[in-house]
Amino acid sequence: MHIERRIMGNANGRIRCCHRRGSVGGSEVRHNDKSKQVGAVPKGARNVNTVATKTVESEPKGPPPRDRQSSSHSVSALVSTGFVEPKFEGWDDKVLASLLGGQPTKLENVVGTDIGNGMVERGPVLLPDGSVYCGQWRGDIRHGLGKHFAMDGTRYVGSFDSNLYDGTGELTYVNGDNFKGIFKAGLRNGKGVMLYANGDTFDGTWRNGLRHGFGVERFADGSVYMGMFKDNRRDGNGELKMSNGVVYEGMFDNDVTGQGRMVWPTGESYMGEFRHGFKHNYGMTTYRSGPVVSEKGTYNMGRMDGVFECVMRDGHTFLRIYKNGELVKDITNNKNAVKRMKSVHVNGISGGGLVLVDEEVNKNGARSHI
Repeated sequence: MHIERRIMGNANGRIRCCHRRGSVGGSEVRHNDKSKQVGAVPKGARNVNTVATKTVESEPKGPPPRDRQSSSHSVSALVSTGFVEPKFEGWDDKVLASLLGGQPTKLENVVGTDIGNGMVERGPVLLPDGSVYCGQWRGDIRHGLGKHFAMDGTRYVGSFDSNLYDGTGELTYVNGDNFKGIFKAGLRNGKGVMLYANGDTFDGTWRNGLRHGFGVERFADGSVYMGMFKDNRRDGNGELKMSNGVVYEGMFDNDVTGQGRMVWPTGESYMGEFRHGFKHNYGMTTYRSGPVVSEKGTYNMGRMDGVFECVMRDGHTFLRIYKNGELVKDITNNKNAVKRMKSVHVNGISGGGLVLVDEEVNKNGARSHI
């Protein structure tokens, strides 16, 4: 009896929305280049998803040296950080921006208003790098609340300490990206929310300017990632809910790599190992409808590759050998072959994958392909 091979729409695309940007200078540019969304899928591969890609791009680093900062935000829904923009009467953004690039100001020529605790508040001051600062000072050090316009168009409003963004603040980039949250020594440190101009958001914790710890990433297409980050990459346990209805829970190594479980809107599910978004190594696929109930065995980058135990809805069970996604041989009625089968343990999968006894299996469960 031939086992029906079911290629199930959304189960045939690679999970690309998890690809992130790396840190480079300047503001992050997020874009959705449709030509780069879905790469070629190898023949026979059961790729796990076709959600729109989020390309690997740069995280904004903030203003020039000694004036760079960041922020972050909450979990299931965006929650206000409680940040209140300081108001400096008489000095609006347009006026301050018009002063950029002028001759540096001599502080002794600027009259300040004493606000106590050894601090004064001054109007616009042109800094040596051409940027403009308006706010509170302690001596000749920017300290307290202030507003800073950088030469590259970046705008910061919030707390300063020793000339650096430090405390609660809001940073707006010339491309429209916006961050509200906590800064420390000029970098995003602690909770904060990044709102990207293309509609994406990140709400979570930061360390030294990078996403680090728990966070929630929402994409403009409706996809949501909730889980752990390390040095700006998804790392460890997480959950990805895609706009096409596909849900993945499990391990991430920036993309979907490691042990996990994926469920499609059709009712198809897969539990086992993934590599770069593909079913890989041992795992089990189950179906809600159709003649096949489950297929358990070894995958090679999305393609069935090895011995599979196939359970049919009519109660029959078949053993078949696949190579690169193609059926090679049915060994169900080969008594000698059946006797030579044994079970290999797979985390979270009862019974594990099936391999021939005389095949070499290493400690990680990997084996040579048939």
